Amino acid sequence: MVANAGHLPPYLNSQEVALAGGLPLGVLPDTRYEEVRLYLHPGDRILMLSDGVVEARRPSGELFGFDRVHNLSNQTAFYIADAAKDFGQQDDITVVTIRRLEQLMAA
Repeated sequence: MVANAGHLPPYLNSQEVALAGGLPLGVLPDTRYEEVRLYLHPGDRILMLSDGVVEARRPSGELFGFDRVHNLSNQTAFYIADAAKDFGQQDDITVVTIRRLEQLMAA
């Protein structure tokens, strides 16, 4: 289950997941959030990131932006974070990727 509590929507297999907007977590007591259930099939990958990635800015003012995030959404979390930092980090950057294994690993 995922919900938007003031962050960017995740990407499932490089496609942005549509989530209803929500207030940042903890702003108002008893706030309710619309939840979306995601099922990860074998080989599926989910990407979650903070706004510091899309808001990375070059000295010229150009933003890293959503198009670059979409184009890099199949890369590793380290690759995306480094790309945003190299572009011009001004805020915290958090990137998490989760991939469901295609098969069980032997113990």
